[in-house]
Amino acid sequence: MMDKTLIPIIALLIPIIGTIGVFTMIVFLRKYDNDEKMAMIAKGITPPQKLSGFREVNPSHSLRWGFILVGFGIGLLMGSLLESLTNLDGETAHFSMIFIFGGLGLLASYFYQMNLDKKNHSLKKD
Repeated sequence: MMDKTLIPIIALLIPIIGTIGVFTMIVFLRKYDNDEKMAMIAKGITPPQKLSGFREVNPSHSLRWGFILVGFGIGLLMGSLLESLTNLDGETAHFSMIFIFGGLGLLASYFYQMNLDKKNHSLKKD
């Protein structure tokens, strides 16, 4: 059996070790990326340029997340309303409405993106 005094110590060490592990992983990934670029330069190959370390922004991802988060917000609001108007359990009301309206937000973003793509495709043809 484990000593009862070790449990709080282990509970404190878990986030500390996790933070150190994530930091170490980031440092090694950056070092590996730098070594790879230096090897490409040594062989006379120009490494690909990134926009200050970030990937190119895709507006459809922002649109999708916007619709989903608006759906979650409406779901929370409707869950509170459903909880206060019925005898339904609070967790059930909130989670069901969050999932329903989050899914509706995802569907809305899909159809909106399809309309945008169709409009852009017809403009490129003309």
